[in-house]
Formats: sequence, structure tokens, C-alpha cells
Amino acid sequence: MNELSPTAEAIRHYKLNADGGYKEWSKVSCAENYKMHVPSMGFNTSGPIEIQEVIFGWLADIEAKQELVDIVEFGSTVTCYLHISDKDGTVLDIVEIFKIDDAGRVEEIWAL
Repeated sequence: MNELSPTAEAIRHYKLNADGGYKEWSKVSCAENYKMHVPSMGFNTSGPIEIQEVIFGWLADIEAKQELVDIVEFGSTVTCYLHISDKDGTVLDIVEIFKIDDAGRVEEIWAL
């Protein structure tokens, strides 16, 4: 992992401390109505309240554990490579792409 911008470093910190849930995520600077898409689950959420309820509710329900494999920053995107396991022991390889706005805030996230 190379030197990261403050926003990418905050994302990295969250991923390494994801067991802290939304409280840890809320430390990352995000645009007011940032969006998160999880196509495999049909989630298209917008804003911190909906993301906390839908995304973090789902992660809590499945007892997700995140392992950060790598993080790469390129231009206005930050990409995280993750292993995510659930309460049944299923492990998924996930790529999350964070689009960063001109003010250095997360404006959109895709979990693929």
C-alpha cells in the first residue's frame, strides 16, 4: 500500500476497524447525499441514514467480517479489495470502488 490521501487513509482505517460498524465508518468524510450500490443484493442507497439502516443493518444481520487485502488510490477513486465472511463461514472476494469529489469527500460507492 502506497501513501494515501487523507480520505483514502480514512477508508483504510475504517476497513481495518470495520467491526466498529457505522460509528467507525462515520469518521470518513462523505458528501451529504452520498450513494452506495450493491448490485448483487439490489441495494441502491442514498444518504447517511439510509446507508446506516440498509447497508450496515444488513452487514450486522449477516455478522460480516471484513479483511482488507489491498487498497489502491488512482485519481478520484479509491479501490479496496476485501475478503468478507459471514456468520455461516462463507467468504466472498469483494471489490469496493469509492468515487471521491473535488472536496475530498466520498460521493459514491460500488460494492462488486
